[in-house]
Amino acid sequence: KRVSLALAALFLLALIAGCSKAPEAEMAAANQAIEAARTAEAEAYAPAAWRTAQDTLQAANAAKTEQDGKFALFRSYGKSKDMFVAAQRLAGAASATAETEKEKVKQEVIGLMEQAKAGIDAATAALAKAPKGKDTKAELELIKADLDGLTPAYADAEADFNSGKYLTARTKMQGVIQKAQTITDEIAAAAAKKAGK
Repeated sequence: KRVSLALAALFLLALIAGCSKAPEAEMAAANQAIEAARTAEAEAYAPAAWRTAQDTLQAANAAKTEQDGKFALFRSYGKSKDMFVAAQRLAGAASATAETEKEKVKQEVIGLMEQAKAGIDAATAALAKAPKGKDTKAELELIKADLDGLTPAYADAEADFNSGKYLTARTKMQGVIQKAQTITDEIAAAAAKKAGK
């Protein structure tokens, strides 16, 4: 009887000790996965998945800290361990989503670059054909100044693209396309005004 009681007590102590062991390996793996997601730019390309992973990691840290504050025999890290494992998994998913989204945006920007070039070419051709006259001279000079500004704007967006800043490049390329269209419309309006006179 004494032997079986002693064995039961030892088993219980071993169980408590096992539960009270801090999940250091799981915590390290979760932090490593979060850093990998940060490197993959999950915050920019997969913000929802990134926030979920971050929130889970914070909750895991809070649960661990709560147990750290308890007397050794009463500590139970089971919950925080599970949460660290979940945070690692979620961070991995955020990394994968970010990589997919980044490639998607990259391809989108490649298409926008073609559109921007075509837009600049169309505006340049329209300006060359625009009827020159006293009444449109000042207007066309302003339009030409705007058109001249598109080439450096395109180059700036292209530099962002080449350095992997695809979201920034996308916004800038969209701006170039919009401006090129506005210039083309302004030239058409100036030509129509002259023709009307």
